[in-house]
Parts: sequence; structure tokens; C-alpha cells
Amino acid sequence: MNVAALLVTYNKIMSFKGEKAKELHGRFALVKKLACDLEENYSEILIILSGITRADLTIDEIRWFINEPRAFLKLETYGRVSGRYCKIDLDKGEFSLTERVSTFKKRLVERGKILGFSLGLLSLISTIWYLVIINVESEVMVYLAVSLWFVYFMLLMWGGNFLLTTLSRAKQLSGKP
Repeated sequence: MNVAALLVTYNKIMSFKGEKAKELHGRFALVKKLACDLEENYSEILIILSGITRADLTIDEIRWFINEPRAFLKLETYGRVSGRYCKIDLDKGEFSLTERVSTFKKRLVERGKILGFSLGLLSLISTIWYLVIINVESEVMVYLAVSLWFVYFMLLMWGGNFLLTTLSRAKQLSGKP
């Protein structure tokens, strides 16, 4: 039964990917049709692309995504990492890392900053909750304090993981599409 469940799940995932590809193609066809007069249809194109990406694209960037092969496929990923870690170099026609993370050493420093901030904030919160725990008399308050500390811990780990994953995605995205 487990093999059958895995096969059904695999088929569902593949059909979902196919539906997503059809939707992306539909949006691409619509944007390409509107791109004949890009300046006049700019706001409408941004509305269509808002379902794919969060990035604020200029007219030249939209033109690049339409004309560059395979670039439109990476539009969603670019929307997640643009600004802080990745940008579009229109002269070279590729995705490039920002100055903040352009070299291995700078990426290592950025990772260190993320981990240092997360661990520093965690130690501060742990100290505060420890002081709360040793100064309360109620057992219920101790359980509540430990529970809230655990929530803070999970949020900090999620945030640190999110930033580290974003940095890795930007590195993978850099270069020709």
C-alpha cells in the first residue's frame, strides 16, 4: 500500500508541475502579446507578473525577461532573491550577485552576520526568559515561559534558515539563465 500511495503522490506532484507550467506559459503569452507596446501596457503587465514575482521590474527588465531564453522561467526565483542579494545586469544579459555578496569571502561574512545575529538574539532572549523563570514562584508560569522561549527559538531558526536559503538561491541564480 505504501508503494501505491507513493505512486499516487508522485503522479499528483507531476500533474501539479504540469499545471503550473501551463499557467506560466499562459502568463508569458499574455505578457508577450502586451509587450508590443510596453510603455503603454506597463501597469497591466506588472499586474499580470505580480502573480509570479514580488520584484519591482523596470520596462527594460521586463523586455529582457521576454526576449532572453529561459529567463522567464526564473522570474519567480528572481522575485525571492532580488534586491539584497541578486540583480539583473542588462549589459551582460545575466543575473548577477550584488556587491554585498559578490565573492565567496563576502558570502561567508554575510552568512556569519546572519548566524551571529540569530544566535545573539537567541542568547538575549534566553537570558531574559531564564531570569523570568528563576524569579517566578508558579509552576504554570515556568511552563509558559519555556513555551514562549521555544516559540522564539523556532521563529529565529526559521528566519535564519530563510535568509541563508535566500543567499544560496541567489548564488544558484547568478549567471546566464
